[in-house]
Amino acid sequence: MAFQYVDYPQEMKDLLNRIFSDAFMQTHTRFQSFEGFRYSSAVFVNWNSDQLIYNEALLDRFVQESTQFSSWEEMVRTAADQCFQPAACS
Repeated sequence: MAFQYVDYPQEMKDLLNRIFSDAFMQTHTRFQSFEGFRYSSAVFVNWNSDQLIYNEALLDRFVQESTQFSSWEEMVRTAADQCFQPAACS
């Protein structure tokens, strides 16, 4: 199993909350909000810690089953790309 270790300071939490707007989540996932996504994936990701430690394959499988994306990385990149287009997210 390949585990990912990612620093997860408050700035990163704020950024994920910003890019995963309710509109993005409702359009591209089966969740109404990023909070719902975090709650459902809390079995294998502790979203409240200072460092995210997760099994990449399990998170990717969860993303595949519950979103339009094939991986967590693709989901993050797409949300960031959409958010940071001029006047896209506030």
